[in-house]
Amino acid sequence: MKKRKTFGQIIITAMFIWSALLCHFEASSLREEGNVSSAALYWFFGFTAVLGAFRFKIAELIYGLIEFKNKNKK
Repeated sequence: MKKRKTFGQIIITAMFIWSALLCHFEASSLREEGNVSSAALYWFFGFTAVLGAFRFKIAELIYGLIEFKNKNKK
């Protein structure tokens, strides 16, 4: 079952990528200033934004693993 992407989903995915880029650049500038702990926190936020951008692919992977597990269970 292939779900069709709506325009809103595409916009939200682009915003997740944009916020990940902003977090990366802010973390880079904080690291240059010597504030490594805040930089690591911003990189973590950027990583979670990237995960948000790939939310549909992650869901497909999880559903595939569950289906694989259920097929091998029988």
